[in-house]
Amino acid sequence: MLKLMRIIFIALFVASLGFAASAQEGGILIGTNFGGDPTNMNPLISNNTVELSLNEFLFPSLYNIDPETRAPMKAGRNDQDNGLALDWSISDDGLVYTFSLRDDVTWNDGAPVTAFDYKFTFDALASGETSSPRTDVLQSVESVEAVDATTLVVTLKLASCRVIEELDDFGILPQHIIEPMLDGNYAEIDNLEYNKNPNVTAGVFNFGALVPDQQTSLIRNENHWMDVSPEGYIIRNVPDQIVGIEQFLAGEVNSVGTAGSASVPAVQMQDFRDRAEAGEFQVFEYVDDGLTFIGFNMADRGNPVNGQDEDGNPIDQGKHPFFGDVRVRQALAQAVNYTDIIEGAAEGEAVQVNSFGTPALWGYDSSIEPWEYNPDAALALLAEAGFVDDDDDPSTPLVATEDALYAEPGTAFSFELLTNSGNLVREAAGTVIQDQLGQIGIDVDFQTQEFGALVQFLLGQDFDAIMIGFTNLDQDTDARNVFTPVGDLVGGGFNFVSYRNDRVTELYDEALALPGCSFEGRQALYHEISRILHEDLPWWWLFAPFSMYAEANSVQNWMPYAETRYANMADIAISP
Repeated sequence: MLKLMRIIFIALFVASLGFAASAQEGGILIGTNFGGDPTNMNPLISNNTVELSLNEFLFPSLYNIDPETRAPMKAGRNDQDNGLALDWSISDDGLVYTFSLRDDVTWNDGAPVTAFDYKFTFDALASGETSSPRTDVLQSVESVEAVDATTLVVTLKLASCRVIEELDDFGILPQHIIEPMLDGNYAEIDNLEYNKNPNVTAGVFNFGALVPDQQTSLIRNENHWMDVSPEGYIIRNVPDQIVGIEQFLAGEVNSVGTAGSASVPAVQMQDFRDRAEAGEFQVFEYVDDGLTFIGFNMADRGNPVNGQDEDGNPIDQGKHPFFGDVRVRQALAQAVNYTDIIEGAAEGEAVQVNSFGTPALWGYDSSIEPWEYNPDAALALLAEAGFVDDDDDPSTPLVATEDALYAEPGTAFSFELLTNSGNLVREAAGTVIQDQLGQIGIDVDFQTQEFGALVQFLLGQDFDAIMIGFTNLDQDTDARNVFTPVGDLVGGGFNFVSYRNDRVTELYDEALALPGCSFEGRQALYHEISRILHEDLPWWWLFAPFSMYAEANSVQNWMPYAETRYANMADIAISP
């Protein structure tokens, strides 16, 4: 049976949390990119995958992410983060964070990286004069002060344990280089020549050159605080993912994809496993940080209204005739064979999920048993909920009896399931679900919609059930905007299923303001939320896809983690 996470290493490889020292130095790492040229390398305003993945190796950040747990880490090492924080403390009232920063990190021109650089970058963001999309942190932060070169004090407007992630949502700019270019006007940050040629940086690599429509190159930072082994990192442009795979198999590049978007396509994963086992190259696979699900509209589709008024008081939204009853939602979760969905729709390259999130996230509770395929239990629950076979004909829909909570007696169990056209995985999954629900007397009108139209149905809460995917989920699995009334806004909210559970709302609030913001304490609260969501099923949890990295055998000392491909980039050596 395929493990959720597996490393196949053909070459001898020594690993530890402290990372291995390079057996030899040099060589150039070469990957591919099918997302077009980077156009803006300024980390404050960069906003596409290739830019963000390159910036990881150029600019410092506030702290490191633990590559194993994916949680913020005091001290430690992650070469994709270049984190400065050795430690931090939180005041008793949760409103003041004090960070102690490293004193041995320099920009590549020799100037030290300091707390003043962070404050300058934050102030530029807070000015509102740049095009930076990373403004979530401004909702929580009152002020940022650099006490001295290694001490940073952040004061919040309200206690928020989630602010720690938001404070690290942007790279740090060199104040001594950027500020003189602005003439006091932060808006000029959008127009700097530096954005296309960041000549002063502080990561494992320096920016090399951009050859339009061909490649972007980074070169070793000789002034880095660690010894850096690889001589450079090149991202070559390719027309699409398939061409990138072909170049890898031909030996023209030594890495599949970029640091930011690297997965081998699902249809080729088994072939890559087989070839890696045969010694052709090395692969690492893991569960992605996104999931595919079906959202059940629990409110009256015919009269969509917000979940609460301006004072936070609940508004009567009515009930969906089927999905307003949790027993019906639980029945459907047991009426479909998940193996058929994963094998038939996702090429077998996915794992069933048990609640909101995936095993790649530290807030996800892997101990919860997913819903199992049990059509007999499903039919029993449906009968308990008042939906029965009244004509002894399994080819016709079940009908509601007087025991149904929200459906009129005699109502046939027939509903509309929407997904986006062109997504072959979801189209295949929908066909499996339609067929298997039909076998127990539930008629599914499965339709595909152009993505823009699908979003209008979703945000307008004008649907019965909708299959879609969320990706790049927050590591803590906090989803208050998705599963509490604050997000239940017709036309613009992410709680489009109109779910309300007061205990879930309380737990999200507790996790947000937990005294001390301990990792273990927050994780326990998010796990409790996961157990409630698992049972309540506002979403029908389906699957999370596998992702796979691949590197040539010439790439030595490689130590990948889920969502962190090159945590020890400085140690990597590429043999001829």
